[in-house]
Amino acid sequence: MTRLIHFCLILILASAWAAEPAKTYEGEVAGIFCSACSSHVKAAMMKIEGVHSVKILSSKAGGLPRLQILSKKPLTLQQATQALGDQAKIYNIRSLNLVKG
Repeated sequence: MTRLIHFCLILILASAWAAEPAKTYEGEVAGIFCSACSSHVKAAMMKIEGVHSVKILSSKAGGLPRLQILSKKPLTLQQATQALGDQAKIYNIRSLNLVKG
């Protein structure tokens, strides 16, 4: 009986988590020159709680590459920079704004 109750609680919590809409954040990031650079930034962003998708999009008209993050939790520029750790010396997230959510 206890296992059944625990199972039901897990299902309720999982459905509440899945029902929470993802927020889309976009910004610009300097220092990305190749696919390895993109991989480093993506891996760092994926460590942030709530983040479930990260894309590096090509720049517009010679600008900086764009960072697109889908997160179920609010996200700040400071959190994203902290997630880079020592790599923040190489990759500089210039902006990060909520665009949908």
